[in-house]
Amino acid sequence: MNNRMTIPPILGPLLILLRSRKFMVTVMTAVVSVLIAYVPALEPVRAELLAVFTTIGLALVAAIAYEDGKAKEAA
Repeated sequence: MNNRMTIPPILGPLLILLRSRKFMVTVMTAVVSVLIAYVPALEPVRAELLAVFTTIGLALVAAIAYEDGKAKEAA
């Protein structure tokens, strides 16, 4: 008898996505961007902050993708 729980076919890919480092960086970048956009005290520097955080998020996702690609290449 197999004691492991069976995961429905739709839920499996969603769970894998939630564990993805690229997805988590993207979600956190979006959350920070929304917070920056709606904080009135940041009005004078809003555009710069959005550009910086979006660039950092993009760079992190690209670095993770590069690392994953190199790991698959080595395997």
